[in-house]
Amino acid sequence: MPPRPPPGGGRLLAACYRDGALADLRLGPDGSFDGEPEVHQGEGSGPDPERQEGPHVHAAAFAPDGTVLATDLGADVLRAFRDPGGDGALELVAEVPLPPGCGPRHLVVHPAGQVHVLTELAGTVITLRPGAGGHADLSIVGEAPATAGSAQSGSMGAAIKLGADGRHLYTSTRGADVVTTHLVLDGGAGTRPVADVASGGEWPRDLHVDGAWMHVANQNSGVVATFRLGGDGVPVPAGTPAEIPSPVCVIPA
Repeated sequence: MPPRPPPGGGRLLAACYRDGALADLRLGPDGSFDGEPEVHQGEGSGPDPERQEGPHVHAAAFAPDGTVLATDLGADVLRAFRDPGGDGALELVAEVPLPPGCGPRHLVVHPAGQVHVLTELAGTVITLRPGAGGHADLSIVGEAPATAGSAQSGSMGAAIKLGADGRHLYTSTRGADVVTTHLVLDGGAGTRPVADVASGGEWPRDLHVDGAWMHVANQNSGVVATFRLGGDGVPVPAGTPAEIPSPVCVIPA
């Protein structure tokens, strides 16, 4: 999951799933790499012997206060990094344990400050609230299903994105092949799933919300399906899906 860069665009983060590490790369004024990356190796494991035999960093994001947050699907933790010296060198400052076996995958930071984490293995959305220490001081305040209906066995959470107004949140679930609309409660303090909509294909690996539109990358059926978001926030199919071989990520150009 590509993180949003901080103001200035001088840093690029890469979540290394197989190695279980977070790579931090400096960028020059022209966007080229500036020196060797700093690699922050994750540690730990979880109760699922097939998916959680070791650390698997899956996504990273910048919080508004400059904290870097990274999910580790293999160790069931959310890690927080900061640059305490102001020299650009990140340091691990906190680890937030998440429910055992949940497999945290992707995350978004709500404009109100709360962090919403989609779990791949448990099929839930976990909400965390920053404390006095900002986004390096997170605590769990809520957990809700990632789908409005019962997801079939073998389904896995994939993508999580915020709507433009911050009142809705969207997730995709592979296997069930649905996109779910969630209401964001109390200014970001929690979520509630309200509607599942067929993703327009098979294995919806990613989705992108662009104002009143949503685009869903269905990896196994080789299509990107487009939806228009209704007044209630629920996506409605629009037009014919675009045929694209094995689409796995959608980002704005």
